[in-house]
Amino acid sequence: MKLLRCIVAGQAFLVATWAVAPAVFAQATSPGDDRTVTTADGWDIKITYFESPADEESPVVILLPGAEGLEESRTRKVWEGMARALQKQGYAVVTADLRKHGDSAPSTDGADPRLIRLGPIDHVLMATQDLEAIKAFLVTEHQRKKLNSRKLGIVAAGSSCMVAAAFAANDWLKKPWPDAPTFSQRTPKGQDVRAIMMLSPKSPVKGLNTTATIKAIADPAKQIAVHIYYNPSDRAEKKAAEAVFRFLELKQAPDQEPRQLKEGPPEKKYSAEGLLTAKDKSGVVVMEKYTADFFKAYLNMREDPWKTRTSKLQ
Repeated sequence: MKLLRCIVAGQAFLVATWAVAPAVFAQATSPGDDRTVTTADGWDIKITYFESPADEESPVVILLPGAEGLEESRTRKVWEGMARALQKQGYAVVTADLRKHGDSAPSTDGADPRLIRLGPIDHVLMATQDLEAIKAFLVTEHQRKKLNSRKLGIVAAGSSCMVAAAFAANDWLKKPWPDAPTFSQRTPKGQDVRAIMMLSPKSPVKGLNTTATIKAIADPAKQIAVHIYYNPSDRAEKKAAEAVFRFLELKQAPDQEPRQLKEGPPEKKYSAEGLLTAKDKSGVVVMEKYTADFFKAYLNMREDPWKTRTSKLQ
């Protein structure tokens, strides 16, 4: 068993996970297939995997709907258009329903409502268990030379934005294996998240400390690009997005381009995922273009060639 640190309530805590077999994968063979990854604490997480049409240098993107609770959030199916658009551009893509959401929620037939209602620890477990299981699946695909997990991006909506940020912060705590004399030659364990797009981020989120989490991913040494989009017609949403960005903005940083706060498409009031359907005058889905440009700049252009994840010390 190994211990994983998680940023919760402003502190780095240790969460128990299993090093040998962190996830169990259901079998599937074709792009766009539904799969199941099982977390170390035994939760089945339903994902859809869109395999890259390219090679081992393909960047990979995780798409997350909001995590506000079973009745308030949409499912991973809302991302299908975005996933297929990215897949056509050479990305490997995973859409996911996190625990207690969508297909990853327990059956409501006769179930104890407390099993479905989000508790204070659930958002923490989404970051330290659910996304870790998805990452383990991606590392397996990486080793099969289907993608390059060193070029990992995330698009998240609503409360999932803070979950994604907490996962990224934890991923960057994983130092490479000490199996070579220089850092650049060592086998990576993590430090893979390079770009996060947040749609209508919610804050605070139960169990996760916004200040500590965002400041962790804002560290310029990590070079994580973060763009935040919000609905300009919703004052509360704009205020929440601005609050998150304040912790992200690095006024002394020489390059501000990787960290931006932006207005979403000029539509009427919509949910976070509603940004995905807004079109411009020519009929182009606006967020698909924004996302393509964002990941082209901060994933595709990175010089992080494929590297094995199997160390001689394992």
